[in-house]
Amino acid sequence: MSGRRWLLGATLAVAALLLVGRVVAGWYVDYLWFDALGAADVWRARAIDLVILRGSAFAVGATFVFINLYAVRHSVVSLVLPRRVGNLEIGEEVPGRYLDVAVVALSLALGLLLALPHGDWASVDLVRHGEAFRESDPYFQFDLAFWVYWLPLEAEFHLWSLIAVLAVTFVVTCLYALTPSLRWEGGRLRITAYVRRHFFALGAALLVILAWSYRLDAYRLLLEGSGAQGTFNAIDHRVGIPASLALALGTVAAAMLLLWSGWVGQFRIAFAAVSAALLLALSLRQLLPAVAERYLTPVDQELRDAPYLKTRAAYTRRAYAVDRVVRPDTLGDQGSVRESLRGAALWDSPALTRAVARERRGGMQHASLGWDGRAGRLQSIIVEEPMGADAAATPAPWSAVRVEADMVTDQGDPVSDGGRGGELPLPPVLVLDAAPGYRLVRDSTGSVAAPRLDDFGARLAHAWRLQDPQLLGADAARDGGRLVMIRDVRRRVRRIFPFFLQGGSVSPIIHRDSLFWSVPLYAASAFYPLSDPVRVLGEEARYFQHAGVAIVSAHTGRVFAIADPAPDPITTSWMRRFPRLFVAASALDRELTDQVVPPPEGAQLHARIFARVGTRGENAPPSHLPLQPGGDTTFAGGGVPPFVDPLSGKLSIAYPVLDGADRVRGVVVASGGADYDVRWEAAPRLGPRWGTIVDKLHRAIDSASQGGAAREAPLVRGPVRVIPYAGGAAFLQTAYARRSDGSPVVRLVAVAIGDTVRTGVTIAAAAGLPVPTVPSAPLTPTEFRARVEALYAEMREALARGDLGAFGSAYDALGRLLRATPAKP
Repeated sequence: MSGRRWLLGATLAVAALLLVGRVVAGWYVDYLWFDALGAADVWRARAIDLVILRGSAFAVGATFVFINLYAVRHSVVSLVLPRRVGNLEIGEEVPGRYLDVAVVALSLALGLLLALPHGDWASVDLVRHGEAFRESDPYFQFDLAFWVYWLPLEAEFHLWSLIAVLAVTFVVTCLYALTPSLRWEGGRLRITAYVRRHFFALGAALLVILAWSYRLDAYRLLLEGSGAQGTFNAIDHRVGIPASLALALGTVAAAMLLLWSGWVGQFRIAFAAVSAALLLALSLRQLLPAVAERYLTPVDQELRDAPYLKTRAAYTRRAYAVDRVVRPDTLGDQGSVRESLRGAALWDSPALTRAVARERRGGMQHASLGWDGRAGRLQSIIVEEPMGADAAATPAPWSAVRVEADMVTDQGDPVSDGGRGGELPLPPVLVLDAAPGYRLVRDSTGSVAAPRLDDFGARLAHAWRLQDPQLLGADAARDGGRLVMIRDVRRRVRRIFPFFLQGGSVSPIIHRDSLFWSVPLYAASAFYPLSDPVRVLGEEARYFQHAGVAIVSAHTGRVFAIADPAPDPITTSWMRRFPRLFVAASALDRELTDQVVPPPEGAQLHARIFARVGTRGENAPPSHLPLQPGGDTTFAGGGVPPFVDPLSGKLSIAYPVLDGADRVRGVVVASGGADYDVRWEAAPRLGPRWGTIVDKLHRAIDSASQGGAAREAPLVRGPVRVIPYAGGAAFLQTAYARRSDGSPVVRLVAVAIGDTVRTGVTIAAAAGLPVPTVPSAPLTPTEFRARVEALYAEMREALARGDLGAFGSAYDALGRLLRATPAKP
């Protein structure tokens, strides 16, 4: 028996050593990873905050469990277990010290289980180091930092306390059921006085937690009131908050009375205390508001709630930074209609992505589209990942292609930037969107942001953490070996900036011969008081502001952020906490920052909230954004393509704002680059209804398409887009035809300027602008062959559907291509 115990003990010791070793290795590997990216301060802050958070939860949880289990242990005089010796069954008493050790071990285990789920270290750090908002709510007079920083943490503590008490109650009940102290006998539940006192103590603890919830309910009224759409109103202010605070105090008193009465055996008093707490809750939360509403002044509800709605609008503006929406001094400062349309995109983003996928067969498109403004015109950047077995086995070079966003070929296909040969070679990429696994690279220059493996301890830790014994070999450290972990862009950004919410897109940026990824970052909270809730990025938020943009080098994996020029208190807190993670825009090349597109979610939310509440001091009519984009659903997703703003030369996005009658009031314009800004361009007079604009564009497209091939499939319309200019706004819509493989080609575009709607193959043709040109460059043999095959495919498809006009266009294009290509000597 002694040998078996030693074997069991040794096995458990080895298992514990392996488990603890892997945990320690994981922490060490994490430190090396953060340190390699220059973010060791984030790792230290995370470690300290987790120790505080989980350590506090473990200490409180384990102590609470120990007190209750020790009370159960104290009720057990002796524990006798049956033991068989031969044919005899003999009772053997378990030594008391074994029971004490079991109580301590179970308390530590349950305390650990209660502590491990806590991982919101960012909230702890904000409570410790967060920047104050320096403005308070009008009812509790708390700084808004209390709501955004502390209240989420307190709500989590409350839920954790409830789970802990319920779990301990269940464990205690099960343990008592194994003893004679709690049993079912003679059709009745038999319980000793000792156990009864224990259960009354747990019941008092549950009442205290209930009182805590009433206190939190008083705060939650400022988040979710009883008015229409969750607004905070006069009933909540004058009745709801006092009632919740009174309930909290009354329930605490009931808990104390329950504990005393249960201890001395006064069951009637205990029953009366619980009943009084329940009746008080029913009276104050259900009956009192209905009665008080009849006696509140003024009697008219709209008049009574008007000040509260005004306060809600003011806090909504602050929560979503609507006051940063500026107005140009004069309409003359804006670009003319010719300048504005010159920088507009002919292609919609989903259509361009599918069209380029058909033209480019050498690689697979990766991530979203990138955009760049050159000389007032818009270009799209499409990154291509190498394909094939060789690309998967070794780091292969990538490529990118620049597409003229305002031009098409004679067949309606995308036009590459001929001045740069169309294709841009890029070095091998280590970090990309949705990249799996890890990769061992040779980096003698030290440019890759990854832990070095020249130290045996580092190799052992990585091998232990990743369960990969090959990393232990000396070959892993040869030629400056580094292990690139977390190669996914989003995961990497989330590790460095876990306190920000990421945008929905990963956009490529081409700077010189390097590829970068950009991800919008937002500061968000669901606990900002008195603001309208919004649904954004799949979550409900009551506070949502642009924090900056994360830039990730695709070749080295380095990560940094360009902060918003007007950071909110949350962003300011993290900038002061981790200054090395943020880079000033002035320290970067403008060619890089100019390719940063406006944050789509932030820009659209600015337009939505601005339309709803307006700016401070503005008496604007209720407004909204268009409910329907005006196009088919085929190309409705993928975001709005930007345009080059003639005022600043930046990439911009525009959203039309409609009044209650769906007339166009003006346009909200969000500009990208290093300095994200939003402006409001009001229309000189109310424009036509949105439905009228859409109908005019549809009729123009239908009328122009009737002159084409009669047998061609119905055209697919993209969403209606708005381009502001001095004195008004132009509306445009692109119509596409689809080939047999589903890829789109541009057939025409309709442009509405004022009361005039014109159509053409391009925006320039429809608006009467000079036709843009692209410097020609000789095609490589591969590109020439691909172009010829594409034209032949166009001709075959045109013959199959009987479209002689399209066949002739493809035939003419083939002739021009053959004439333009010099013959071999």
